[in-house]
Amino acid sequence: MQNCFTSKDLSILEDQLGHEAMANHKAAAYAESLQDPQLRALANTLAAHHKKRYEAMLCYLNSQQ
Repeated sequence: MQNCFTSKDLSILEDQLGHEAMANHKAAAYAESLQDPQLRALANTLAAHHKKRYEAMLCYLNSQQ
């Protein structure tokens, strides 16, 4: 399949991947530091959500090569 992304598109996607990775790492770090089980669970859920979004974007981009 032909790559139909412009350099601007790729730059935006690269930035978004970075944002998702950062959000995942921050949420995971917060989860480790929290004592309240409910807040810890929420932070872990957020980390998993961002990891899933990162992996989905990366998978899509890899399929476009």
